[in-house]
Amino acid sequence: MQSPQLEPPRILPESLDRRLYQMIHGLPHSPAGDRYVTILSDLGEGLGWVAAGAALAWLGGSKGRRAGLAVSIASLGTTYVVQRMIKPVFRRKRPFVGRDILVVGIRTTDASFPSGHAASSFAAATALAAFYPKATPLVFAVATGVGASRVHLGHHFPSDVAAGGLIGIAAGTVLAWLIKA
Repeated sequence: MQSPQLEPPRILPESLDRRLYQMIHGLPHSPAGDRYVTILSDLGEGLGWVAAGAALAWLGGSKGRRAGLAVSIASLGTTYVVQRMIKPVFRRKRPFVGRDILVVGIRTTDASFPSGHAASSFAAATALAAFYPKATPLVFAVATGVGASRVHLGHHFPSDVAAGGLIGIAAGTVLAWLIKA
């Protein structure tokens, strides 16, 4: 007996979500360009943010250790919550399922909604920005780049990325507050 499947909340109207997907995914693809976009995407899943957290902890003194801890926990913790607790509830199909769409990289079989990469990146960026406000534009640009890369590579719809970003911002805010307190 199957458990009931919930529909993901509509972050964007269906037609706007599809049009944005086609615009971003339709940007030119080349082997070299896709390689760099894939590296950005992969680092945004957690490894890059944990490495940044470790560097902060090593080089940043007491403040850097707290910031590094917040960044690492925000990134890994948010990924875990999204992958293990949220995605199984919604089970939205990825953009390439049942469609003839270019996908760069491995065609994963887990749910599409919300984007774990975006959630992880925005959680880490929010936590880092709480400790180093001057870095806010840079870290949010990187997190946004990770989110856009997921759409460009064919793995997510824009609404998946938007929801992941909102979850990440909430998680990063709470973690930074807890570690600062």
